[in-house]
Amino acid sequence: MRRALLVPLLMLAACGGDADVEAPGMQAPGAAAVVGVEVPMAHARTFRVTDHDGYRIVDMRASIITWGGDAKGPEQSVRLLLVPRDGQVPSLTGDLAGATVVRTPVQRIAVNLAPFEAMLRAIDADDRVVAVGGAKSWDDDLRGRVLAGEIAQIGYGWHLPPQLDALVAARPDVLLMSMGDLGHTQHLDRIRGFGIPVVPVFLDAETSYMGKVDYLRLVGMLTGREAQADAYVAMVADNVARLKQAAAAQPPKTVIAAWFAGGDRWMATVRNGDGQLLRDANGVNLLAEPDSPKRDAYVRIGTETLLARGREAECWIARDSHSNSFGERAVLAQFRAYRDGCMFAADGMTKPAADAFDLYETAVIRPDLVLGDLVRMLHPALRDQPFLYVRPDGKLP
Repeated sequence: MRRALLVPLLMLAACGGDADVEAPGMQAPGAAAVVGVEVPMAHARTFRVTDHDGYRIVDMRASIITWGGDAKGPEQSVRLLLVPRDGQVPSLTGDLAGATVVRTPVQRIAVNLAPFEAMLRAIDADDRVVAVGGAKSWDDDLRGRVLAGEIAQIGYGWHLPPQLDALVAARPDVLLMSMGDLGHTQHLDRIRGFGIPVVPVFLDAETSYMGKVDYLRLVGMLTGREAQADAYVAMVADNVARLKQAAAAQPPKTVIAAWFAGGDRWMATVRNGDGQLLRDANGVNLLAEPDSPKRDAYVRIGTETLLARGREAECWIARDSHSNSFGERAVLAQFRAYRDGCMFAADGMTKPAADAFDLYETAVIRPDLVLGDLVRMLHPALRDQPFLYVRPDGKLP
């Protein structure tokens, strides 16, 4: 859902056209000569983990995607070495030249986006957090510690790189980093220069919503909580399978998801993880476009296009926390979903006083909860539980 797409901690070397760019000594996944035993990841496509004698290699590769747009610049790649604290670091030469070493298990962790807080909380490692983006956490205890000054604020990764003074003062063993702009890469060498390893998290480059959940397994490897992380991911996958099976037994329903952005423009869900959630709920997204790791899940469309393609949708997710108010009843009345009363909003699980939205925190690693809402939205016969994140819209004219 929103919004974390990260870049590697490597110096980019210019190369013409659209060709991949890799830093000297760095290798893209699949291109390395170092051979190990792969740790299977069922869904993640932006990172690959291999076991070696006394250490692990994590190879990461993904594009940086603009919100509502396409990838900017070349794909990014980074190699991490996860080495136990009592283990010997291999020689950083040849295919390991330029790799970033992370000593595990990490004890002091900095993050700059809310989903990373949820990952650490899921495996009972949130007590190791020493720096976060800010005070918008869904977790009351964590937010209280931030406001009390016990946890540093380094700025959220939506628009800006981390604030170096606060980051360095927090003395983290590692930074789980999201960046919202390709230009932020220039700050990565400065962070490394202070001895802080950076682990990029390419959430929005994962075309599957379960690909994002697989990142929890990487966090488990970093923290020494691998068994807990594996169990958590398996639990989510089991819940997803059960919900998909129940939805598949119901007649398919047509659906659209688009919220008003102002100026005759709507942000429509068309592909990737969010589009997959609609499909897995046995919904037929009338705005659907092909999945792509180089394009955002959302596109901007005009009201005329929304009407042309979505007029006959049986259900419509028409609002979320970003929405501008839309009060044109004459326009809304042209949509079947509005006339039939199947209008929903992705505005549940909010704490307005804290400006905290759990849809962008816990829900990132609990897509089964969101899928449950969508199944209940589209198939009234399956409404056996309350709605959580996506619920009937009570604010329409």
